[in-house]
Amino acid sequence: MRALSSSWRVGPIFVLAVLMLGLVSSPAFAGKPTVAVLGLEVVDPTGQIDQTTTAVARDLTDALRSRAKIPSGPYQFQPGSEKELIDEKLIKNCDNEAVSCMAQIGKDLGADFLIYGRLEKKPDGYSVLINLLNVNKKKFEKARSPLVIPHGSAKDPTAIGTAAGKTYNDLVGVVSNGTLVIRSNADHGTVLLDNEPKGSLASGTLTLSLPEGPYRLNVEADGFERSPEIKVTLRSGETTNQSVQLVETKVNKKPDELIHTTTGTTSSSKSNIWKPMFVASTIIAVGAGGFWGFSYYKENSEGDKVSGELKTANVSHPELGPSNCGESKYQVSSSFKSACSWHDRKTYGIIGTGVGVALMAITGYLAFGRSDHEAAPPKTTTGPIGRRVHKPTFAVTPVVQADGGGASFRIDW
Repeated sequence: MRALSSSWRVGPIFVLAVLMLGLVSSPAFAGKPTVAVLGLEVVDPTGQIDQTTTAVARDLTDALRSRAKIPSGPYQFQPGSEKELIDEKLIKNCDNEAVSCMAQIGKDLGADFLIYGRLEKKPDGYSVLINLLNVNKKKFEKARSPLVIPHGSAKDPTAIGTAAGKTYNDLVGVVSNGTLVIRSNADHGTVLLDNEPKGSLASGTLTLSLPEGPYRLNVEADGFERSPEIKVTLRSGETTNQSVQLVETKVNKKPDELIHTTTGTTSSSKSNIWKPMFVASTIIAVGAGGFWGFSYYKENSEGDKVSGELKTANVSHPELGPSNCGESKYQVSSSFKSACSWHDRKTYGIIGTGVGVALMAITGYLAFGRSDHEAAPPKTTTGPIGRRVHKPTFAVTPVVQADGGGASFRIDW
């Protein structure tokens, strides 16, 4: 009696467990209807079906099934339903794709909805007709036709996937976008897709929600060169991250990095070059002036000796100069020859002193006489940032005359 009572207590619990299992496994409990995708049937009026066409049908079928398996979709993919349309029609003795026959195929597969269709090779590409059937109601929900896949895209997995995604979304009535996240080294800028502005960077980032498909991405920002074109492909329900590194333009560099077009020097050249040149010019001027003074002294000293010698020889005293130094009647005196030689050296000293003083004046001004904002040397040129730079022009001209020499210089402002 005790055992019988125990069996009655266990019996209702077992029955309740069985009922719960049945509810869990039912589509109503799952919350989403099921869908089966049959392999596309390849048709050709000529009866000649090539391997390429068969491969396109297979790839498109796989892409449709992958789309149906996405958890965010309106249906859940029916396990074990990956069958071929042509095989199922033979098994069910269906001469065509009549609704009653296709509904029975879907019912036998355990699906609430059935996707099937056919693919035919055309001169301009592959024409595809795809249908969505409500198995329980035995009626068409929608047909997608014509879908044309160009011959050039038949071997491109991205093109096939994009076509399958758009077709599936159109059939089931879902507009599902993908997410594109752009990150750049520019804080602000404009994001362009297919050369159309789509938004602006904020702190170097922009997030866009867009229909799936391929896009051509560019980024433009002030102070940077336009980015090269980047090809990105978005898929429904997926996030694509894309980094875009921009290159700074030359005009965006700091002023102290710019090289001014002067006489081959930078803006700091006056302290690095002109000061040493001023020192060198001073040495030249002082050296030439000393040589000039010493030559003048030696000329006068030798001239005094000549005066004494000529008085002793009862010859009138000539003036020293190129004309007298060249006359043979005065060449008897070695002192006269020496005086003429020092006279010529004095002339060279005058020229050297003039040139040295001119160089001192010019280099002294370039080294010490300009303010920091002034540009440097000769004529007007255009710097690398398009600014016109005015430069002084100077010239030094030696002057040699019959009775002496010197130099002249000119500065144009």
